[in-house]
Amino acid sequence: MRLCNETITVINSRHNPETDRDEYTGTVIKGVSWHCEIASTVDGSGLKSANKFSIRIPTDADFNGRTYVDPIAYSTGDNSDMIFTLKNGDLIVRGAVTTAITKPAELKQNYPEIVTILGVTDNRRAPNAPHWRVVGT
Repeated sequence: MRLCNETITVINSRHNPETDRDEYTGTVIKGVSWHCEIASTVDGSGLKSANKFSIRIPTDADFNGRTYVDPIAYSTGDNSDMIFTLKNGDLIVRGAVTTAITKPAELKQNYPEIVTILGVTDNRRAPNAPHWRVVGT
């Protein structure tokens, strides 16, 4: 896949029933495509616009030894240090997040481009360039 020269961090959340809190795990992925465009619409109150991000993650990207699992397997999996997922509501940060994540809101202080995942398309069966396509705002 062309233009896959970006580094991202996927921030997965998982609820810990023992502490009754969400815990966050970051997976740094190197070799992805990052694209942003402006989506706009006009309604009765005027012009509204938002950034629409499209991120393509090739299956041969560098996942730092981690393995992708679907969101259901992630929520029930025990080995959260070696797996990651792509699910709606999770975050993607442009760049490598190397510090522990306790609150996602703290990321906005250090990273200007943070995307909330709105949808994921699994294109791993594509014959020429197998990948996941993530859309978010």
